[in-house]
Amino acid sequence: MLLYLCRHGETDGNVNQIVQGAGVDMPLNEKGHEQAKELGKILARLKLPKIYCSKMTRARQTAEDIAKEQTQKVKIIRLDGVEEVHFGVAEGHHNDEVIKKYAKELAIINDVDNPAFMDTHIPEGESIRDSLTRAYKAFDKVKAQGDDKAIIIMHGAIMYNIYFNKFGLQRSFKNCDYFVLEW
Repeated sequence: MLLYLCRHGETDGNVNQIVQGAGVDMPLNEKGHEQAKELGKILARLKLPKIYCSKMTRARQTAEDIAKEQTQKVKIIRLDGVEEVHFGVAEGHHNDEVIKKYAKELAIINDVDNPAFMDTHIPEGESIRDSLTRAYKAFDKVKAQGDDKAIIIMHGAIMYNIYFNKFGLQRSFKNCDYFVLEW
């Protein structure tokens, strides 16, 4: 099965460098809606009858905008497990503040040669391993539907974790960027 893993459109939290995570549920801004519509035009060639998305508002709105660009009727299905990484006490704070306050944890998380990088987390947050476990369970649920392709609207940090885990490469994803994963 081919999974088209797509990041949601831009939010004001992205613009203002606020750690959104799974606990800060911001809507798309105007640019985010435009980005989602453009992604919808790209994905229209797939002619898929459904789009999966995380339960977060920004992902649902992205899925709705993508659906409007399709030539056929599209069902939007909320999918538990593909929400953004839970960043715990860092959520809602500016990136610079988080980098200073949690420098020790982030140094380990960002050092892929450190044996603890997969299991370290910001207080009250989740580890890379935890985020991958829940996302992969969600992918299995999608695969069980029997389709050969699926679009899943999700989030940047979880996509980064998946990409690194599957391809061994570090890659950041811009709003409405995507990649294809064989599952």
